[in-house]
Amino acid sequence: MRLTILGSGTCVPYARRGSSGYAVELPDAKIVLDCGSGTTKRLAEAGINYLDVDYLFLSHLHPDHTGDLAAFLFATKYAYGSPWGDRREKPLRLRGGPGFLGFLDALTGAFGDWISPETLEPGELTEGVYEFGGFTLTVVKTPHIESSLAYRIDHAGKSLVYSGDTEYSEPLIELAEGADVLVVECATSDDSLKRKGHMTPWDVVDTINRSGVKRAVITHLYPACDRDDVVGRIREGARADVIGAEDLLTIDV
Repeated sequence: MRLTILGSGTCVPYARRGSSGYAVELPDAKIVLDCGSGTTKRLAEAGINYLDVDYLFLSHLHPDHTGDLAAFLFATKYAYGSPWGDRREKPLRLRGGPGFLGFLDALTGAFGDWISPETLEPGELTEGVYEFGGFTLTVVKTPHIESSLAYRIDHAGKSLVYSGDTEYSEPLIELAEGADVLVVECATSDDSLKRKGHMTPWDVVDTINRSGVKRAVITHLYPACDRDDVVGRIREGARADVIGAEDLLTIDV
């Protein structure tokens, strides 16, 4: 299992970090988690053929996690001249949380059939365990907005958890129990600056320590988080290997 950070930032324009996007490569499947602005281009920069993506899972429907979805679908339908071939042959399984199909209908209403590739297989996910081709996806609801979900991917004895955007959450801690890698948000630089729907550095430390994850990748970082060395603060208190996410960083799980 290989993780590539496509976007480690937020909605705020920031030269160092793009909006949320993550690629997970398995021997028999390519997965993208979230599709914030610039994700499609970042896939190319990472050397990942966007036409080979099998699954696209959205953590929630905020623009910094879905802003490139129309561009991705448009490129998927009109791949003529792509260096990888002229068309997509296999299904693209696109999933989001509650309300996603209505969101996709609205997006299609704005852009029309331009973003409706024939191979698209959309659907909604709720809490539960799903068996896909060669991997297990476990889904829990998280406290951010109504559509928010966190994901755990298990394959061949390895596990990766993605928090999406969330407050401190018991379901997330349970989901991440014993995971090899936890990709976890931290959108505030200090506990005194707590923002509804997001975690503070101490929230992240407690999540890491209670879940017993082996490695944590800290992401969804605003410029202030870099200025105040949020990753360093978390590293001081966490009983795990702590890595600061950077765009195009690749991690073998």
